[in-house]
Amino acid sequence: MMSFSPVYNFRSVKSVLSRIAIFGGLDDTQLKVILSRVRHGLFKTHEVIFDKGDEPDYIYIVKKGKISLLISGDNVTVKKKILKPGDCFGLASLIAIHKHTATATAIEKGEILVLSRRALIEIHKVDIKLFALLMMNIARELARRLQLTDNILLHYLANKD
Repeated sequence: MMSFSPVYNFRSVKSVLSRIAIFGGLDDTQLKVILSRVRHGLFKTHEVIFDKGDEPDYIYIVKKGKISLLISGDNVTVKKKILKPGDCFGLASLIAIHKHTATATAIEKGEILVLSRRALIEIHKVDIKLFALLMMNIARELARRLQLTDNILLHYLANKD
């Protein structure tokens, strides 16, 4: 299991977070509330960030390196996506409170930022408007991803024959 530590260089983290859709529309004060709760971790090549079936604890953000998201079932494994710096994952599992449906594995060594479920609960307690904006942004991002999945499925079905 990966361990995470507090972030001390907020400037480098702010530049990454400001490019991520779920943090869109946040002012500097709101971003500071988020930054104070973000944690940092390192991963090695081939390290598993989480396995399919694991309990979700975090929203993950790739700061450096690449991570592969793999979905599997019935003797089939499909590479869902290659995540690069600035990509965010683990949203659906954390928000829906269901086990991870994919496995996240490092393709190369790198750095990751996380925002825990506990941090989200703290944000809810200290700034309900920020929490609502964050949840709305997460819902929008999940809707975009669902649309992308629909398009992939339609493309697959159209070219099946």
